Parts: sequence; C-alpha cells; structure tokens
Amino acid sequence: MYRFAWRNLFSRPIRSGLALIGLSIPVFGVVGLMSLSNGLRGLVGDTVKQVQGVMLLRTNTPSPVFSDIDPKLSDEIRKLPGVKNVASEFWRVAPPVDNTSMVLRSLASGSTEKRLSNFLDSPVVLGMNISEHNRLDSAVYQRALIKPPSIGGRFLEESDRGQNRVVLSKKFSIQYPNLDGSPKRPGEKIKIGTEDFEIVGLYETKSLLLDVVLVMDIVTARRLLKAPLDATSALYVEMNSARENERFSKTVEDRWSEIDSRGMNEIEASFGDIMGQIDVLLLMAVGLAFGVGAIGIVNTMIMSIMERVPEIGVLRTNGWSSRQILSLITLESLYLGTVSGIFGCSLAIIGCWVANFYLKDGIRLIPTPTILIEGLVLSILTGMLAGMYPAWRASRWSPMEAIRYDP
Repeated sequence: MYRFAWRNLFSRPIRSGLALIGLSIPVFGVVGLMSLSNGLRGLVGDTVKQVQGVMLLRTNTPSPVFSDIDPKLSDEIRKLPGVKNVASEFWRVAPPVDNTSMVLRSLASGSTEKRLSNFLDSPVVLGMNISEHNRLDSAVYQRALIKPPSIGGRFLEESDRGQNRVVLSKKFSIQYPNLDGSPKRPGEKIKIGTEDFEIVGLYETKSLLLDVVLVMDIVTARRLLKAPLDATSALYVEMNSARENERFSKTVEDRWSEIDSRGMNEIEASFGDIMGQIDVLLLMAVGLAFGVGAIGIVNTMIMSIMERVPEIGVLRTNGWSSRQILSLITLESLYLGTVSGIFGCSLAIIGCWVANFYLKDGIRLIPTPTILIEGLVLSILTGMLAGMYPAWRASRWSPMEAIRYDP
C-alpha cells in the first residue's frame, strides 16, 4: 500500500506539484519568520549579557534617550544597602555626524533594506561621568574597547573632562570614513553637530543595539546638545551581587514612583513577551496561508479520486475494504504534506543562509532544528487533515457504484 500510494502521486505530476508548491510556501513562511524572531531574541540576549547592572530612568520612557531624572537622586541611591557603584549618564539622539543626518541618509538610500539599516544605525550620544564609570566592574564600552595590537586607542580619562574627545564604534569609523575612504582611527577628527571631536578610542560590542553610541564626557555632551549643566537621563547602578538586582529594583520603585528600575533580566523578559505576542500574530497570518495550502491538497485529492473512481471500484472488487481505501487516500495526502514540508524547510534554510550573507550588525535568521521540526510537523498535519474528507468520500462508494461511475 505504501509504494502504491507513493506511485499514485507521480501519476499526476502537475497537480501534485501545484499542491506541493501551495503548501511549501506557508512552511517556508513560518520557518523564515520564526527564524527571524529567534534571531532577534538572540540579539537581545547577547546584548543583555553585556549589561549586568541596573538602569534607573524616568517611568514610562522607552529608552534613556527620552528620559530626564533628578540629578540629586544619585546621592540617595548610593545610601541604599548593597549598592556598590552609581554612574550618572546623559543620553540624547546625536546631531548630524560629519554633516550627515541619518534620517536624510535613510530616506536617500536606494533600497528598503538600506533605508532600514541606516535608520537602525542612527547614532546616539552617551555622556558619562568619567570618574564614576571608570570605577564600574561591568562597564560595557570600557570592556568593548579594541585593545592592542589592533589600533583601538584608549578609553576616556579624567583629562578628557570637558574636552571634545569621543570614543567611537568600529562600525561608525567605517560608516563615516576619511576623505580618502579609509576608516577613521584614534587621533583623527570627526564632526558631531557643529563641533570637531578628536577620536581617542574605538570599541566593538558586535551588537546592533550598542554599537550606535558616541561615548564622551557628560559635561561635553550637555554643552554639545545645549542641555542644562546638571541634566541627567539615567543612573547605571552596580550591586555588590547581581542577585540583589531584583530586590534593589523593587526598593527603588516603591520609594520613587517616578523612577523605573530596569534590570537586564527584566528587559529580556519584557522583550520575550513582546516577541511572543508578535509570534502569535505571525502564526495567525501564516495560518491563513496554511489554509490555502490545505484547500489545494483537498482539491488535488478530490480531483484525483474522481478520476480514479473505477480504479477504486476494481480495488474494492479485489477485496479491499473501505478502511483500506480510506488509508490509501490518507496516506497519499500524508506523503504530499511530508514532501511539501521537507521542500519548504529546505527553501527556508537556503533563504536564511542567503539573508544572513547580506545582513549585518548581529541580526541573524536562525532556523533551529526545533523550528524546522515544527514547520515539518505543521505541513504533515495539514496534509493529513486535508486528505481526510476526500479519503472518507472515496471509502463510501460500493464496488459496483465505483465501477459504473461515469465522470
């Protein structure tokens, strides 16, 4: 029966091929979309691992770029039990870099991919209290500094306070090259807004979310962006033990209702919840495509059965039972779903490989074995369920009715 069912699919190659394509497309879609979701989760997870402290910013702000807090808060936070280090930060969207606005650059880019990439690459300014940040154990940009023998320069020091000096990401050193096209290096100049800055160091975190920051002294950042002399966006807090982060966050939020304490685990969990909701929406959209694919299989199997009614009658007269006819047709649709799933998953793997070849900055499509198995199982179930009605209909004919059938 198994070989017979397999050969029946090849007896009508065009119709079977169309049904295979119709079901392969949603498999390709679901595997591709879930691979993108998995890649984004991985990107956020890798970023979170680099940021081990707790960020304090104003409640209901999506990021420190839009936050403003009382600068006196840092003194009160230092008095809380378990606090090891507190570092003040001033964040804002950067003015044009080298006379180039990333918004205009995004709009001017030829393709949608380039416009999206340029938008995500929009630089932001981080003004940090140098003495406070250099005491941190988990300072992200200090640890990401490119060290000798590579030409990475140095990090900000006390002598840089109030000076036009900046630590630049390796990515930006390439995106904002010198006039001869060579990447910028420590000791060279870069224009931020209307002022020239000396590049003292280069860093690389390999995270799309972190490699867009222009790091400078907090006094310099406030002057550059015409902010008040004591403007503060956020506080970065290190505890004596990372296990105290959750307790500390609860203490802060209970005491200061206007402050939101965000540990990195909380950020990752929140992002996971958001991605979970997005995954549901994606699956609902892909479910419609699976429905279309299922209709294609139903149509293929019904047409196949109608053309083979006399053949089914002959099988019945040779002793085949209704259950065997039901199993034969169901097996054919099961084969069709399996082949569609394998084909769709193969296309998705190739598609992810091609996409990853062009994607940069840590974004990757990751088709894990679990995602591929889920796509294959969905295809098999769709094929099997779609074939049940045609199989039931074929099994209802009596031998004589089937032999005498005239389409």
